[in-house]
Amino acid sequence: MSINHNVPYFSQEDNDIEPWRTCGATSSAMCLKYFQVADLGPFAQYEDDVKKRFDRLGIDHGSPDGIKRLLEGLGLRDDLTLKGSLSDITRSLDSGEICILHGFWTNSGHILVIRGYNNNGDFFVNDPAGEWFHSGYRKNSSFSPDNKGENKIYSRKLISATANAFSLREALSFYDTWDSSKSESTATMWLHRVSK
Repeated sequence: MSINHNVPYFSQEDNDIEPWRTCGATSSAMCLKYFQVADLGPFAQYEDDVKKRFDRLGIDHGSPDGIKRLLEGLGLRDDLTLKGSLSDITRSLDSGEICILHGFWTNSGHILVIRGYNNNGDFFVNDPAGEWFHSGYRKNSSFSPDNKGENKIYSRKLISATANAFSLREALSFYDTWDSSKSESTATMWLHRVSK
């Protein structure tokens, strides 16, 4: 079985406002647009309007509580857990929810959207920075919407290693050493399960 919700893709790299640190706002924008929350302001890009809304309300767009507060303030439901697992993601996608996940794909941490999974159980993601590889990112362009991170497949092992880690170094170590049992059983992910 597979599922892949048609979540629109936004790149953070071409944002007008702080593109280097807007993965949380951009991931939130993807979910808001998917659930048809109307435009929030005058910016050409929806994700910039979402970032401006975070700023106006004084909400941290990189924190789990901040993202939950903004999404729920705009009429969505965010079933947030700080002890999420791979099976929580799969169950959520099966029930029509879209997932926002915090993890260490970068030194400072990163946030992306999980939109589905394939027949092998690996996940379809919208990564606002681009496409992640063990050696680093293939980043989106700052100047044109090339969407390198749209609807990419990230393995269960990759999602578990990065989202259960507390640093990039730890994430890479988990990725290199964990077997499938460890990947499947560890449940310390910061996971938003978003619905209307």
